[in-house]
Amino acid sequence: MRISMLRRIAVALVALGLLASLAVAFDRWRYEAQNRSVEVTMDQQDLVQFAQAYGYDLDELLREMRRAGLTSVAVYEELGQRVNDGSSAYVQSGQQLINAARTSPLSDPMLASMVRSKSIDPLSVYILVYDRTTLDRYRTVLRTQFEPKTVRVLRARLPALIAVKTQLDYFNAVGLGIPQDFAQRVRRLGLLVDPRVQNNERLDPAGIGAVFDQMLRGGEIGTIIFFGQRNEVLGFPFQLDATANEFKSSHVNFGDVEAYSDDQVQKGTQSLGREIPGQTVRVQAIAQPLLQKMQLDDVVATYVLGVRERNIRVIYLRTFPHVIQTTAPDGTVQTLSAEQTNLAMLNELRDRLTANGFREGRAGAFVDFKGIKLTVLWFLAVLGAAAAFILLLDLYGAARPWMGWTLYAASAVTYWGALAIHHDEFVRKAAALGAALTFAVLAGSALARWFLRDPDPRAPLTRTIADGGIALVTCVAIASIGAAYVTGLLAQAAFMLEIDMFAGVKMLLVVPPLALLLLYAFTPKFGAASKPGDAATAPVKAWHLAALVLLAAAAVLLVLRSGNQPDIGVSGIETQLRGWLVQLTGARPRFKEFAIGYPLIVLLPALLARHRAFIGWLVVLAGGVGLADVLDTFSHIHTPLNVGILRTINGVVLGFVIGVVLQIVYRLIFARQAARNER
Repeated sequence: MRISMLRRIAVALVALGLLASLAVAFDRWRYEAQNRSVEVTMDQQDLVQFAQAYGYDLDELLREMRRAGLTSVAVYEELGQRVNDGSSAYVQSGQQLINAARTSPLSDPMLASMVRSKSIDPLSVYILVYDRTTLDRYRTVLRTQFEPKTVRVLRARLPALIAVKTQLDYFNAVGLGIPQDFAQRVRRLGLLVDPRVQNNERLDPAGIGAVFDQMLRGGEIGTIIFFGQRNEVLGFPFQLDATANEFKSSHVNFGDVEAYSDDQVQKGTQSLGREIPGQTVRVQAIAQPLLQKMQLDDVVATYVLGVRERNIRVIYLRTFPHVIQTTAPDGTVQTLSAEQTNLAMLNELRDRLTANGFREGRAGAFVDFKGIKLTVLWFLAVLGAAAAFILLLDLYGAARPWMGWTLYAASAVTYWGALAIHHDEFVRKAAALGAALTFAVLAGSALARWFLRDPDPRAPLTRTIADGGIALVTCVAIASIGAAYVTGLLAQAAFMLEIDMFAGVKMLLVVPPLALLLLYAFTPKFGAASKPGDAATAPVKAWHLAALVLLAAAAVLLVLRSGNQPDIGVSGIETQLRGWLVQLTGARPRFKEFAIGYPLIVLLPALLARHRAFIGWLVVLAGGVGLADVLDTFSHIHTPLNVGILRTINGVVLGFVIGVVLQIVYRLIFARQAARNER
């Protein structure tokens, strides 16, 4: 088979894979467009403490918050350590009762009799229960959380008495179920209940079923959000399948709390989410210490940004700890009360969500779309990714006739074999990474034609600007083909929820620029090529070392700043600039694109030969960084497609404008001087 035939087949497969990827991407866009319901929930413990601190009536406060946009309340299960905080029950250890009886008689006759007869067990806890609802809950939950034989109801009539054979410190850490009286109170006010329960690793499937039965008792719930000192989902580590089965049978949502570092991720979240992606919703919360330092507008903006750009569908609120001032129509400044401030936060949040096309209500999960059509489309995309690599090899004269068939056959066998054992996502992630790396290098290779032309210094500015625009649009278009492949191959609910993630983000930002730099230096594609041996023996100048140090530092910074959880955060000035760009463009373009890569790409066609030879390596390297970042934008599958597309367009426009300014400055300094020298 001739090389030309190899190229034609590769082009056909790339085109077919692109169409398949776009078809899958369209389905993803359609499901994203349908998922517009956002739940706004308030932390129960924070809410109760807020009402008590300011002397507010809790029911009236909740009623006003519901009118302002609150949809639900995150109701915690009662922990043993909180039993004595309420009026429904009272708990003490046996030893505490014995000690108390030594100084004063016990008021409960049964306990007093047990002390006199020395039948109080110092190694048990004793619970006095004063209402029937709480008694019914304790009788069920205690036998779930402890061994049934260790739980005894000593007196069934109120006030009831329950003995549990356990230590008080262990009892304090055990969950005792959702208080249904508070849950019903929330529901009567027209709000949903978001149960918050903690894990107990000794629970078997029956015990997990009992926990779900207790949560679901009494009415509709919104989203289950797990908590606990060990930060685990229910059923971790041994009974996650049982937890998933309970979610499937109850048809309720699992709240995956967004984490900002690996140690904050709830244990078992990813495994559970992969089992029930169609019932998983992303939850965003702001930690109390951070909330203390934030302005109200920043809090609202943070949540709205999460909904728009990270598929957050449950906003987890805590009461705002400060008061704000507003300006009345007559110009007077008014300081709002704590209640008014929080109502203003809810109103502003609702208005901003509505302005962005979202509505408040029960959180909507993403459809986990599957089927034979999707399986075939993914296969075509995998073949297309392989064909793109063959095109890259052919572009630099490295392709051989046998390579295409070998790679296509290996891709087919690997994909269908992995599909047979239900691990096709591994092959799709590998194909997506391969496509991203390949198209980033192909996009940068499109710059080669501008290294082979000598610009006319007397040419009008409009011509060089048009050439710069053509260079930029061509490169970004090629990179966008790769972005379509990444989008299509990873378009599934698990990736959209960040339960499963694109592999190789840091590799994507480093490998293509370095590969392009090597291709620029050692292949004739960009002009005169150096031989590796000559480069190794060439004298090293001081500016070479300085440039190497700067590039190494920039590469390290680029890697550390990449990803959703970067090792180095953003500065205050950059945060303000990002906020300004969001307001200006609607979707913030990336700095690596509009501030680093794109301006130099636009400048390239205007460079004179001697200048191009001097900084050509920098243009290729910076251009490679910017173009790889296009692929990186779409590798964040949890970012909605419309946001990624708008962000890319904004980056092109802003980068082109900056590039035009560079062209103008360059021509003022160098090009006119060159034209005068020619005369």
